[in-house]
Amino acid sequence: MPLIDVEAPPTSTDTHYVVYFASPENGQSSWCPDCRNALPALQNVFGAESAPSAYVVQVTRAEWKGNPNHKWRVQPFNISGVPTIVRVENGKEVARLGDIEGQEESALRKLIA
Repeated sequence: MPLIDVEAPPTSTDTHYVVYFASPENGQSSWCPDCRNALPALQNVFGAESAPSAYVVQVTRAEWKGNPNHKWRVQPFNISGVPTIVRVENGKEVARLGDIEGQEESALRKLIA
């Protein structure tokens, strides 16, 4: 299934993935270099029709940078950097990859295994 843009993480109880990602800016795919680096791996892992559902929640630079109280940085999400990929099962987070691991296709494949 392709990456699906959403405003907020889904609340469904099925197994799915939430990708917290920096929004496009100035004609680039993302304002964040780590997100730009992660995009090929994310597309390889979640881009196929047979891939699990991955929902992309974008953050803008103006809202994210220097804002420790951003809605995704605080409870219950606790996202400290982008990209962050979260595995959700039965409505609960069971695993996550941070901004460095989220750029590695092998780590993403292990997350969905």
